[in-house]
Amino acid sequence: MMLDKIRNLPLFVLIIFGFIIVASASGVATLTISTTTTQVDLSAENFVLDPDTNVANTSISMSGLVVVANGDNQGSPVDADTGLVTVNTALDQGDFVYQFTVQEVANASWDSARRYRIETFADGLSLGTLYIDNSTDNAASIEGVTVRMSLGSGVPDSMTVKVDRF
Repeated sequence: MMLDKIRNLPLFVLIIFGFIIVASASGVATLTISTTTTQVDLSAENFVLDPDTNVANTSISMSGLVVVANGDNQGSPVDADTGLVTVNTALDQGDFVYQFTVQEVANASWDSARRYRIETFADGLSLGTLYIDNSTDNAASIEGVTVRMSLGSGVPDSMTVKVDRF
């Protein structure tokens, strides 16, 4: 009678039952499945209010050093150059950092009087405002800056970058 019931069971149930018996006989007690997150998708928006300017190469990293703010004074903006000089908010060691580049779209797109304000927001809250200019124009090369903004101890769900001339 028991044999008749076993014959009526679907094949996959028998296979699972057999696996459990084999696992029990071999001393296997548990099966552990774990996951590791290697990528987080971040929503990002860039508002560039000048067709001569490009925002690119966004990334998130962690600051290994304490870094003093550079470019946060409208009266003394940082000069853009071909080496993509860094402008940043104050960074503490261990802070998450949102990094991107702001550069001209082609050689000589920015004249020597060009000045920009770069505002960055995380989840709608301001991370800070940085200022750049192009006081030493290099017409033979694309110039720009690398921007580094402190995110503090956490990574937000969304980032917004606004670049405009002033």
